Amino acid sequence: MPPSIIPAAVAATRGAACAAWAPFHVALGPYQLAVEFRDKSQMHDKRKLACLNLEDGRIELRQDLQGMKLAEVFLDCIIRLSHFSKGCQQGCVEEAYTHSFATGMVEFAQRNPMAWLWFNLLLTEHGGRNARYDRVVHGAVSRPPRMPKRILVGGHPVTIRSITKAETGNAFGWYHFSNREAQLYSGLTGSNLAVVALHEITHAVHHMYDIKQRDKHQNFKHAQLKGWLGIMKDNPSAWRWLVWVISFPAKASLAPAAPEAA
Repeated sequence: MPPSIIPAAVAATRGAACAAWAPFHVALGPYQLAVEFRDKSQMHDKRKLACLNLEDGRIELRQDLQGMKLAEVFLDCIIRLSHFSKGCQQGCVEEAYTHSFATGMVEFAQRNPMAWLWFNLLLTEHGGRNARYDRVVHGAVSRPPRMPKRILVGGHPVTIRSITKAETGNAFGWYHFSNREAQLYSGLTGSNLAVVALHEITHAVHHMYDIKQRDKHQNFKHAQLKGWLGIMKDNPSAWRWLVWVISFPAKASLAPAAPEAA
Protein backbone atom coordinates (compact mmCIF):
# COMPACT_ATOMS: atom_id res chain seq x y z
CA MET A 1 0.00 0.00 0.00
CA PRO A 2 1.75 3.20 -1.13
CA PRO A 3 2.32 5.80 1.62
CA SER A 4 0.55 8.44 -0.49
CA ILE A 5 -2.85 6.80 0.05
CA ILE A 6 -2.50 6.41 3.82
CA PRO A 7 -4.19 9.24 5.77
CA ALA A 8 -1.83 11.38 7.83
CA ALA A 9 -3.90 10.62 10.92
CA VAL A 10 -3.16 6.94 10.51
CA ALA A 11 0.54 7.45 9.85
CA ALA A 12 0.79 9.57 13.00
CA THR A 13 -0.99 7.02 15.20
CA ARG A 14 1.23 5.77 18.03
CA GLY A 15 1.03 4.08 21.45
CA ALA A 16 -2.29 4.34 23.27
CA ALA A 17 -3.75 6.29 20.36
CA CYS A 18 -3.07 3.27 18.16
CA ALA A 19 -5.14 1.05 20.42
CA ALA A 20 -8.04 3.52 20.41
CA TRP A 21 -8.06 4.22 16.67
CA ALA A 22 -10.28 1.79 14.81
CA PRO A 23 -12.66 3.60 12.40
CA PHE A 24 -12.61 0.79 9.88
CA HIS A 25 -14.55 -2.20 8.63
CA VAL A 26 -13.30 -5.72 8.08
CA ALA A 27 -14.48 -7.44 4.91
CA LEU A 28 -13.98 -11.20 4.53
CA GLY A 29 -15.97 -13.40 2.20
CA PRO A 30 -19.54 -12.04 2.05
CA TYR A 31 -19.21 -10.21 5.38
CA GLN A 32 -18.39 -6.57 6.09
CA LEU A 33 -18.23 -5.84 9.79
CA ALA A 34 -17.65 -2.54 11.58
CA VAL A 35 -14.92 -2.70 14.25
CA GLU A 36 -16.09 -1.09 17.51
CA PHE A 37 -14.64 -0.72 20.99
CA ARG A 38 -17.35 -1.27 23.60
CA ASP A 39 -17.80 -1.26 27.33
CA LYS A 40 -18.23 -4.72 28.85
CA SER A 41 -21.88 -3.95 29.56
CA GLN A 42 -22.51 -3.27 25.85
CA MET A 43 -20.91 -6.44 24.49
CA HIS A 44 -23.09 -8.92 22.60
CA ASP A 45 -21.67 -11.57 24.97
CA LYS A 46 -20.53 -9.92 28.22
CA ARG A 47 -18.37 -12.93 29.11
CA LYS A 48 -16.02 -12.40 26.17
CA LEU A 49 -13.22 -9.98 25.27
CA ALA A 50 -14.43 -9.85 21.67
CA CYS A 51 -17.56 -10.82 19.76
CA LEU A 52 -18.26 -11.55 16.11
CA ASN A 53 -21.75 -10.06 16.00
CA LEU A 54 -22.81 -11.10 12.49
CA GLU A 55 -26.46 -10.20 13.07
CA ASP A 56 -25.63 -6.55 13.76
CA GLY A 57 -22.65 -6.43 11.39
CA ARG A 58 -19.78 -5.68 13.75
CA ILE A 59 -16.67 -6.96 15.51
CA GLU A 60 -16.94 -5.88 19.14
CA LEU A 61 -13.71 -5.40 21.13
CA ARG A 62 -13.79 -4.65 24.83
CA GLN A 63 -12.62 -1.10 25.31
CA ASP A 64 -10.23 -1.92 28.17
CA LEU A 65 -8.09 -4.09 25.87
CA GLN A 66 -4.65 -2.78 24.99
CA GLY A 67 -1.19 -3.79 23.82
CA MET A 68 -0.45 -7.33 22.70
CA LYS A 69 -3.67 -8.58 24.31
CA LEU A 70 -5.63 -6.37 21.93
CA ALA A 71 -3.57 -7.66 18.99
CA GLU A 72 -4.22 -11.25 20.10
CA VAL A 73 -7.97 -10.78 20.51
CA PHE A 74 -8.25 -9.03 17.13
CA LEU A 75 -6.25 -11.78 15.39
CA ASP A 76 -8.55 -14.34 17.00
CA CYS A 77 -11.53 -12.54 15.43
CA ILE A 78 -9.89 -12.62 11.99
CA ILE A 79 -9.15 -16.35 12.30
CA ARG A 80 -12.70 -17.12 13.42
CA LEU A 81 -14.25 -14.98 10.67
CA SER A 82 -11.98 -16.51 8.05
CA HIS A 83 -12.96 -20.07 8.92
CA PHE A 84 -16.63 -19.16 9.22
CA SER A 85 -16.74 -17.32 5.88
CA LYS A 86 -15.10 -20.30 4.14
CA GLY A 87 -17.29 -22.93 5.79
CA CYS A 88 -14.33 -24.47 7.64
CA GLN A 89 -15.86 -26.08 10.71
CA GLN A 90 -15.83 -29.10 13.00
CA GLY A 91 -15.23 -32.18 10.86
CA CYS A 92 -12.94 -30.52 8.32
CA VAL A 93 -9.45 -31.99 7.91
CA GLU A 94 -6.14 -30.31 8.75
CA GLU A 95 -5.46 -29.33 5.13
CA ALA A 96 -8.75 -27.40 4.98
CA TYR A 97 -7.98 -25.46 8.18
CA THR A 98 -4.47 -24.74 6.89
CA HIS A 99 -5.64 -23.28 3.60
CA SER A 100 -8.54 -21.43 5.21
CA PHE A 101 -6.09 -19.61 7.49
CA ALA A 102 -3.61 -18.83 4.69
CA THR A 103 -6.14 -17.51 2.19
CA GLY A 104 -8.08 -15.72 4.94
CA MET A 105 -5.05 -13.77 6.17
CA VAL A 106 -4.08 -12.69 2.65
CA GLU A 107 -7.65 -11.67 1.87
CA PHE A 108 -7.90 -9.76 5.15
CA ALA A 109 -4.73 -7.79 4.46
CA GLN A 110 -5.46 -7.00 0.81
CA ARG A 111 -9.14 -6.12 1.20
CA ASN A 112 -8.69 -4.19 4.45
CA PRO A 113 -5.54 -2.03 4.18
CA MET A 114 -6.45 0.26 7.11
CA ALA A 115 -7.15 -2.69 9.44
CA TRP A 116 -3.96 -4.42 8.23
CA LEU A 117 -1.91 -1.31 8.99
CA TRP A 118 -3.55 -0.87 12.39
CA PHE A 119 -2.85 -4.49 13.35
CA ASN A 120 0.82 -4.19 12.37
CA LEU A 121 1.09 -0.89 14.23
CA LEU A 122 -0.10 -2.72 17.35
CA LEU A 123 2.51 -5.43 16.83
CA THR A 124 5.23 -2.83 16.28
CA GLU A 125 4.35 -0.63 19.25
CA HIS A 126 3.87 -3.43 21.76
CA GLY A 127 6.10 -6.15 20.38
CA GLY A 128 9.24 -4.07 19.88
CA ARG A 129 9.75 -0.93 17.81
CA ASN A 130 12.69 -2.51 16.01
CA ALA A 131 10.20 -4.81 14.30
CA ARG A 132 9.02 -1.90 12.08
CA TYR A 133 6.12 -3.88 10.66
CA ASP A 134 4.13 -0.70 9.99
CA ARG A 135 6.99 0.67 7.87
CA VAL A 136 6.88 -2.47 5.74
CA VAL A 137 3.11 -2.02 5.22
CA HIS A 138 3.86 1.57 4.14
CA GLY A 139 6.56 0.34 1.76
CA ALA A 140 8.97 2.62 3.66
CA VAL A 141 11.95 0.23 3.55
CA SER A 142 15.06 0.66 1.43
CA ARG A 143 14.80 -2.81 -0.10
CA PRO A 144 12.40 -5.76 0.14
CA PRO A 145 12.94 -8.11 3.12
CA ARG A 146 14.45 -11.49 2.31
CA MET A 147 12.85 -14.85 2.93
CA PRO A 148 14.13 -16.20 6.28
CA LYS A 149 16.06 -19.45 6.35
CA ARG A 150 14.80 -20.47 9.77
CA ILE A 151 12.05 -19.45 12.19
CA LEU A 152 10.90 -20.47 15.66
CA VAL A 153 7.45 -22.05 15.83
CA GLY A 154 6.21 -22.91 19.29
CA GLY A 155 9.80 -22.71 20.50
CA HIS A 156 11.07 -25.16 17.85
CA PRO A 157 13.26 -24.24 14.84
CA VAL A 158 11.66 -24.71 11.43
CA THR A 159 13.68 -24.38 8.23
CA ILE A 160 12.29 -22.53 5.20
CA ARG A 161 13.79 -23.49 1.85
CA SER A 162 13.03 -22.76 -1.79
CA ILE A 163 12.94 -25.81 -4.07
CA THR A 164 12.93 -26.37 -7.82
CA LYS A 165 9.94 -27.20 -10.00
CA ALA A 166 11.18 -30.79 -10.27
CA GLU A 167 11.15 -31.10 -6.47
CA THR A 168 7.64 -29.69 -6.04
CA GLY A 169 5.87 -32.24 -8.24
CA ASN A 170 2.31 -31.03 -8.74
CA ALA A 171 2.35 -28.72 -5.70
CA PHE A 172 3.57 -25.18 -5.01
CA GLY A 173 5.10 -26.22 -1.70
CA TRP A 174 5.41 -28.85 1.00
CA TYR A 175 5.90 -29.17 4.72
CA HIS A 176 8.36 -31.96 5.59
CA PHE A 177 7.31 -33.17 9.05
CA SER A 178 10.35 -35.28 9.93
CA ASN A 179 12.77 -32.51 8.89
CA ARG A 180 10.63 -29.66 10.25
CA GLU A 181 11.06 -27.88 6.92
CA ALA A 182 8.69 -25.67 4.92
CA GLN A 183 9.53 -25.93 1.21
CA LEU A 184 8.42 -23.26 -1.29
CA TYR A 185 8.62 -23.47 -5.09
CA SER A 186 11.34 -21.04 -6.20
CA GLY A 187 9.14 -19.67 -9.02
CA LEU A 188 6.37 -18.43 -6.72
CA THR A 189 5.29 -14.82 -7.23
CA GLY A 190 2.44 -12.50 -6.36
CA SER A 191 -0.34 -13.36 -3.93
CA ASN A 192 0.30 -17.04 -4.54
CA LEU A 193 3.68 -16.69 -2.81
CA ALA A 194 1.99 -15.21 0.27
CA VAL A 195 -0.71 -17.90 0.37
CA VAL A 196 1.71 -20.80 -0.09
CA ALA A 197 4.19 -19.45 2.48
CA LEU A 198 1.44 -18.96 5.08
CA HIS A 199 0.01 -22.37 4.19
CA GLU A 200 3.24 -24.35 4.65
CA ILE A 201 4.21 -22.48 7.83
CA THR A 202 0.71 -23.16 9.22
CA HIS A 203 1.37 -26.87 8.70
CA ALA A 204 4.44 -26.33 10.90
CA VAL A 205 2.29 -24.56 13.50
CA HIS A 206 -0.13 -27.49 13.58
CA HIS A 207 2.80 -29.90 13.83
CA MET A 208 4.41 -28.09 16.77
CA TYR A 209 1.08 -27.81 18.60
CA ASP A 210 0.39 -31.53 18.08
CA ILE A 211 -2.73 -30.99 15.99
CA LYS A 212 -4.16 -34.17 14.50
CA GLN A 213 -5.43 -34.72 10.95
CA ARG A 214 -8.97 -34.57 12.32
CA ASP A 215 -8.97 -32.45 15.44
CA LYS A 216 -11.43 -30.25 17.29
CA HIS A 217 -12.36 -26.91 15.71
CA GLN A 218 -11.29 -25.14 18.89
CA ASN A 219 -7.88 -26.83 18.83
CA PHE A 220 -7.18 -25.66 15.28
CA LYS A 221 -8.14 -22.07 16.17
CA HIS A 222 -6.08 -22.11 19.38
CA ALA A 223 -2.97 -23.47 17.66
CA GLN A 224 -3.21 -20.94 14.83
CA LEU A 225 -3.73 -18.03 17.20
CA LYS A 226 -0.92 -18.90 19.62
CA GLY A 227 1.42 -20.21 16.94
CA TRP A 228 1.14 -17.27 14.59
CA LEU A 229 1.18 -14.64 17.34
CA GLY A 230 4.42 -16.26 18.53
CA ILE A 231 5.85 -16.09 15.01
CA MET A 232 4.97 -12.39 14.78
CA LYS A 233 6.60 -11.64 18.16
CA ASP A 234 9.62 -13.97 18.06
CA ASN A 235 10.58 -13.79 14.37
CA PRO A 236 10.55 -10.12 13.32
CA SER A 237 12.56 -10.66 10.14
CA ALA A 238 10.23 -13.49 9.06
CA TRP A 239 7.07 -11.49 9.76
CA ARG A 240 8.53 -8.45 7.93
CA TRP A 241 9.07 -10.68 4.89
CA LEU A 242 5.54 -12.06 5.07
CA VAL A 243 4.06 -8.58 5.56
CA TRP A 244 5.95 -7.46 2.44
CA VAL A 245 4.81 -10.29 0.18
CA ILE A 246 1.22 -9.96 1.44
CA SER A 247 1.14 -6.16 1.07
CA PHE A 248 2.91 -5.87 -2.28
CA PRO A 249 1.92 -8.90 -4.39
CA ALA A 250 3.01 -7.19 -7.63
CA LYS A 251 6.59 -7.12 -6.29
CA ALA A 252 6.53 -10.42 -4.39
CA SER A 253 9.02 -13.02 -5.60
CA LEU A 254 11.45 -15.60 -4.27
CA ALA A 255 14.17 -14.21 -6.55
CA PRO A 256 17.36 -13.30 -4.61
CA ALA A 257 17.44 -9.79 -3.14
CA ALA A 258 19.99 -7.68 -1.31
CA PRO A 259 19.96 -7.91 2.53
CA GLU A 260 17.44 -5.71 4.33
CA ALA A 261 18.82 -2.48 5.79
CA ALA A 262 19.28 -2.45 9.56
